[in-house]
Amino acid sequence: MIKKHIISLAMAAMASCAMAEYTDGLWLLNEDWFGHNSSTVNFYSYTDGTITYRAFQKENKGLTLGNTTQFCTQDDSNIYFCSKQNYGQTGGRFIVADAKTLQAKHSINAFDGGGDTRACLPVSSTQVFIGTTSGIYVYNPTNGEITSTPIEGTGVKEPGEMAVANGRLFVCAQGLGVYVINLNNLALEKTIEVSSSTCTLFTVGEQVWVAVNDCSWGTPSSSNTEQFIEIDTLALEAKTPVDVAMACQNSSWAWRKTSPSVDEQNKVLYYAPADGGNFVSKYDMATGQFTQEFIVLPEGESMYGNSVAFDARKGIIAVMCFEGYGNANFHFHTFNTAGELLSSIPLEENYWFPAMVMVAKESSKPTGISEVEGEKEVASVRYYDAAGHCSATPWAGLNIVLTTYTDGTHITTKKMIK
Repeated sequence: MIKKHIISLAMAAMASCAMAEYTDGLWLLNEDWFGHNSSTVNFYSYTDGTITYRAFQKENKGLTLGNTTQFCTQDDSNIYFCSKQNYGQTGGRFIVADAKTLQAKHSINAFDGGGDTRACLPVSSTQVFIGTTSGIYVYNPTNGEITSTPIEGTGVKEPGEMAVANGRLFVCAQGLGVYVINLNNLALEKTIEVSSSTCTLFTVGEQVWVAVNDCSWGTPSSSNTEQFIEIDTLALEAKTPVDVAMACQNSSWAWRKTSPSVDEQNKVLYYAPADGGNFVSKYDMATGQFTQEFIVLPEGESMYGNSVAFDARKGIIAVMCFEGYGNANFHFHTFNTAGELLSSIPLEENYWFPAMVMVAKESSKPTGISEVEGEKEVASVRYYDAAGHCSATPWAGLNIVLTTYTDGTHITTKKMIK
């Protein structure tokens, strides 16, 4: 009976682990080939350095992402994908999927007020704000309901990236400034006019910043305005601009994510400031030091948008790039914080077209049959392979590890052992 009970525990653990869990790695969001394919999201695993291609399609048979998916974000429960348009009946403009398994939960093909989807921000378990070219809608993940019309006044200029501070939602209004929405009554409280060339919004700790860039293509000249401006989230006004050599890319002519990836602890920004440039820049907000070619890409490769992500847990800067319009060669690189190349992977030949890189949510802590509190003495450890065979030593590959304590409690974990 004891042996049967232990094996059943192991098999139950294996059954619960049968569904893929996308946690220790990076999401690579891609536009793919407009007019030919839906957009795709691939997953780079830190565990073995491999890429799972078309992960959403893999986990949701018959479903796809939308058309030209340019943005995604996540909370503890869900990943939210924003596409410019839906892809037929298989992929919506706005898709909600499980944050760890990528199982689809909800898809919206179109909004009653119309509009292409741009970006979104989950604020609470019942509120996700979705920006479209017609304005900002409010979505409730618990019941799938969405407001039938956008928040009044938020469609004057199309919304971009968003942030929350002091009970308000701050939204980049392309080519204007910042919408300020009161979270209590969901009304547009104010529009902070910053510049006709405002291009993105981002946060550094508790601070909300916007980037200003009136260079619409390539490297700016001396006559271009390039600035970072902090927003006073109490007075609801712009503070004194900080002039920089190159701010974030201006995306007004073709919306895409251009906000920088932020090292919160050190107040450092990593971003690709020049559309089509072959480098990633670094800006230290504490010292004001700007390093234009902090990372120089391999010959022939360049950036589109800001497909750069900083993973604070790993100390890794991830970059996705391409070799030019109409070229089917795309690449994924990782660098350390000194700008040194760690790994380089050519993606499968395809017209991927990079959109953004996002750090996956951390896996939840292992849970056992009984909670293990305080210091406990281990009585035995057994390893089970995929077929349920038991051993006192680890098997090669996937192991379900059953730890038994002297008080009779157990805990099961999943480990990959090479």
